[in-house]
Amino acid sequence: MLTIQWPQGQPSLEQIQQLFSLADDEVDRDFGLIEVDPAEHLFTFLVEEASAAKVQPGAGWSVSGPYSNPRIEPFGPPQ
Repeated sequence: MLTIQWPQGQPSLEQIQQLFSLADDEVDRDFGLIEVDPAEHLFTFLVEEASAAKVQPGAGWSVSGPYSNPRIEPFGPPQ
């Protein structure tokens, strides 16, 4: 999971893929691009661990991560 600060509006996942040369199988399209902090223009997306190094800061945007994305499961048996 990576977070990108994108100051010019909301990017699309396709824009992110083109900018960083990420193939469809390198990003989780079901997860998409999630706005996590509108005031700071922060967006999160899931990328394969091996491909995270392709996503670098540049002119006009910053990148943080990678972060883990642990599976969330219920605690104990279902009731």
